[in-house]
Amino acid sequence: MEQNKFKRLWQHWLHPRARVERYFPTADLQRISRQIGESEQHHQGQIRFVVESRYPSSAVLGGLQPRTRAWQWFGELGVWDTELNIGVLVYVSFADHAVEVAADRGIAAKVCEDEWRHVCETMREAFKRGAFVEGLENGLQEVNAILTAQFPRNGGAAADDLPNDVVIR
Repeated sequence: MEQNKFKRLWQHWLHPRARVERYFPTADLQRISRQIGESEQHHQGQIRFVVESRYPSSAVLGGLQPRTRAWQWFGELGVWDTELNIGVLVYVSFADHAVEVAADRGIAAKVCEDEWRHVCETMREAFKRGAFVEGLENGLQEVNAILTAQFPRNGGAAADDLPNDVVIR
């Protein structure tokens, strides 16, 4: 059943970026960014996180959904452009209360959608409790475990193809 567009539009209006940024202190985001870099020392994957506060009204009225938006960010941030095609984007649509994972084709061949759904559910549970930073950290731990199991680093220097910073928009 389609959600009422005006109700959804109201949800997006209620979540300006400045309000959402208060839930993610800069020091915590910097720590998570360091943790992303450290996690990439244990596997060959590349991880990006995006937290988007809201969509423009035209996008909401046009029916833009979080899954589609996650893939748009995947392309915009170049997550697809890693040497082994094993980039992962964890996307949070704050106004929609949605979490999505977009994984490159190298990962999709080995990791089933159920594993990614579990990552999303773990994060949503923390968010429901108001533990937003903890939700990002829990998501990172789970993504790291999946990538370490499927794509372990076999020695050598870790290639860091993508920035590790958490994007807040």
